[in-house]
Amino acid sequence: MHMNSKNFRVLSLCIPVTNRIASALGVASLCMFVGIGTAAAQEYTQTNLVSNVAGASPITDGQLSGPMGLARASGDEWWVSDSTSGVSTLYIGNGTKQKLVVTIPPANPTAGGRSVMGTPSGVISSTSTTDFPVGGAPSAFVFSTLDGAIAAWNPNVGVTSGSTPPSTHAEIVATGEPGSIYTAIATAFFQGSRRLFAANFGLHRIDVYDSTFHRVTLPRGDAGAYRFNNDRLITDNDPFVDVSLPAGYSPYNVQAIGNDIVVAYAFHPDNRSMTPVSGPGLGYIDVYSADGVLLQRLEHGDFMDAPYGIALAPLDFGRFSHDLLVAQTGTDNGASSGVIAAFDIASGKFDGILRDASGKPLVIAGLRGIA
Repeated sequence: MHMNSKNFRVLSLCIPVTNRIASALGVASLCMFVGIGTAAAQEYTQTNLVSNVAGASPITDGQLSGPMGLARASGDEWWVSDSTSGVSTLYIGNGTKQKLVVTIPPANPTAGGRSVMGTPSGVISSTSTTDFPVGGAPSAFVFSTLDGAIAAWNPNVGVTSGSTPPSTHAEIVATGEPGSIYTAIATAFFQGSRRLFAANFGLHRIDVYDSTFHRVTLPRGDAGAYRFNNDRLITDNDPFVDVSLPAGYSPYNVQAIGNDIVVAYAFHPDNRSMTPVSGPGLGYIDVYSADGVLLQRLEHGDFMDAPYGIALAPLDFGRFSHDLLVAQTGTDNGASSGVIAAFDIASGKFDGILRDASGKPLVIAGLRGIA
């Protein structure tokens, strides 16, 4: 697999849709990783940090509702997209909530003649001083929304009259075509310029925006040097299109690993629904170059169940060091739901499931974002 990612290190958090943040993968102080003997015998421990249900964790936060994406700038707080409370909440490593809460607006504030709330899903941080402008200033964080919009935040933009920065409101900077459902976003470089990639769950495609939030159409890529990979033929394809996918699958998440784009597909036969159909084997993971050339599909099996969260494990993660980790959303009753599957980053082969101290699969019901 072509991935320029050797210098990446991942501090991992898991966000279940049962509305608690659980540190299941991390390093540093966020969770525990315990080796027991050989590299093939590892255990992973889940530690709940904050929940919207009293007693489920040391810290309770009622705004942590329907969490999906999470991101942070280097060394800063974790920003969480709370899809059913319309805000992004911020937490430090031990789960302590920060004072700043950012409201994410809806794509259409008066849809159906009534006031509606925003639905943030994916989130990325941006450190560029020129890219992704909002209100004449560069964005610090960019959000996708389930109602098909892109929102951006800068601490000095949208400050309420009489208030002082930081701003508590993001601004809508782009909207997708009718029927768009943006479940996640990622960013990478294409021909020297920053691009934004949005998983359009409603229209079954990846939407690409330039560094000023204008929708762009990528040219058909040439597999070139990637055409032969591990004795498999990789054919030229339309950007971010895998013609071998079964019918009914749609991009559910998109994640940059190095400068490659990893796309998680979930079964989504009803274009109007914001949630996938789950079940063992109902999911695929493809790896594309930033110009949309299909490079590889990860091994498929019953361990795929509405995959969403994608992260690269750190180099000191035991048996799964430097593996690609994929969280399976599934349902509360599914055999493969809530597990984290690991894949060899070079071959795409399935390496196994993260397990707890008893040797059973580590299960976090409704798991979504990991980072």
